[in-house]
Amino acid sequence: MSFSLRFIIDPPRGAAFNMAADLRLMEQCAAGSIVVVRLYSWQPATVTIGRMQRSRAQLDDAALTRDGVSWIRRPTGGRAVLHCEDLTYSCIFPRTVAAMGKSVNATYATITRCLVRGLKEAGIETTVQDSASPLIRSGRNVKLPCFLAPNRNEIMARGRKLVGSAQYRSDAAVLQHGSLPLTAAYRGLPRYLPLPHGERERQTMLLEEKSIALNEIDPAIKLPELITALEGGFTATLECGSIGQPWSNEELAEIVEMSRDSLFRERWQADPPRCDLPDESIVSICEQSE
Repeated sequence: MSFSLRFIIDPPRGAAFNMAADLRLMEQCAAGSIVVVRLYSWQPATVTIGRMQRSRAQLDDAALTRDGVSWIRRPTGGRAVLHCEDLTYSCIFPRTVAAMGKSVNATYATITRCLVRGLKEAGIETTVQDSASPLIRSGRNVKLPCFLAPNRNEIMARGRKLVGSAQYRSDAAVLQHGSLPLTAAYRGLPRYLPLPHGERERQTMLLEEKSIALNEIDPAIKLPELITALEGGFTATLECGSIGQPWSNEELAEIVEMSRDSLFRERWQADPPRCDLPDESIVSICEQSE
């Protein structure tokens, strides 16, 4: 079927708004023929964890409070990610849009092509390959964060992982979102994990060795130019018309209301998570290789 692209470029927003916005877009897209690409960031810095993870087991609450870092559960699966000085993307579409891929891997491959093309337009050369296989053995003993989780068909730059992504497929729509670190700030994640000191130091070292930030590739890269390039990557790869359409006042009001709802907070910002979606609907790109 034919479809169009809608781009939403958001200013930095809080954790509840960002996750409510992605969920709201899934509801909107389910009955339509629009592919939505949303580019956004976080204020304050936020650790996101996978949909079925418990914050008490995954996060150091005292460290989060000390540094004023928020946390929220993602609709997708996967491991912990620190969103600090990063650009997050989400790509959301109805499952009837066959061009976006009919399976987890097909969708991931399509969105990867869009990102790779956009990054190239921004002057960032990448490859698509398997990420660090030596980490597989470590991952069996300690749950590694997303940017260390070994995976197939990762977006890599200079031999290191550049993008961490995860995907959720409902009966009607698909959400894939991921993080592109602008600086090395994302490597501060181990500070907020309940790890022994030695393991915290090891993971911090591995993050530096196995993953990379955009300004480590090009110190002169600017966010507006990167956003424009990524938009171009999606438009050119998908070969369809596009429109930059910000939130309407009605949409903003709905998202804010949703983010403040008690059921939303029980599901995404409390422990244990309220399980109201079937587990089989969740696909984590970060855990695809396990």
